Amino acid sequence: MFHEYEQIEQQIAEHQAKIEELQQQMALVERKKQGAIAFDKALINLAAEYDMVEEEFFVVRGKEIVEWLVSQLNDENAPDFVHTLKSRVARVLKKESDTPRRTRRATASKSSEPKLETGHYRNPYTGATVEKKKRNPKQLSQWIEEHGLETVKEWKI
Repeated sequence: MFHEYEQIEQQIAEHQAKIEELQQQMALVERKKQGAIAFDKALINLAAEYDMVEEEFFVVRGKEIVEWLVSQLNDENAPDFVHTLKSRVARVLKKESDTPRRTRRATASKSSEPKLETGHYRNPYTGATVEKKKRNPKQLSQWIEEHGLETVKEWKI
């Protein structure tokens, strides 16, 4: 009977020690919570003092924020918002990869040169004449850069 009493007292002492530990942890969490609130207020006050919006602070700290987020991606103990962000980014990337892409042939057929009809073009300012066959000659390309495509189209003779 005394043995049972001693076991119960030992269990009570263990539970009281655990309660004290949890109370210390709760006090620390409450202190951090108050610190986060104070930090947020200070950030808002600094933004107002220097005529900034809060987002500008994030831009300044962007590199550090990204590095921290990347370090959290594979951490199982990461905050919930990191897991949410990871899921959202994955969905967006999946949607982008599902969209049909142009084929190489379609992009290769489009030339970077402006399209003009074949024929002869005369520059009214210089009187020079250029013949366009398949591709724009250098002189014709220079005219397009200088005067614009629509203007040069009007010079066809």
